[in-house]
Amino acid sequence: MSIILVSLGVGLCLFGLVGFASVIYFGFQARKQPEINSKDRKKTTFEYLIIVNYIAICLSAFGLIILILGILLT
Repeated sequence: MSIILVSLGVGLCLFGLVGFASVIYFGFQARKQPEINSKDRKKTTFEYLIIVNYIAICLSAFGLIILILGILLT
C-alpha cells in the first residue's frame, strides 16, 4: 500500500513540475510573439497561464501530501 502511495505521490509531483515548466515556456513564448498585438488577447493568454499554474501548484502539493503519507505508512 505504501509503495503505491509513494509512486502516486512522485507521479503527481512530476506532473505538477511538468505543468509548471510548460507555463514558464508558454509564458516566454507569448511575450515574444509580435503577432499578438491586442491587449485583450494577451490578457486572456496570461489568464489561462495563471489558471494552469494554479492547477500545477495544487497538483504538486497534493502529490507531496500523498508522498509524505506513503512514507509515514512504511
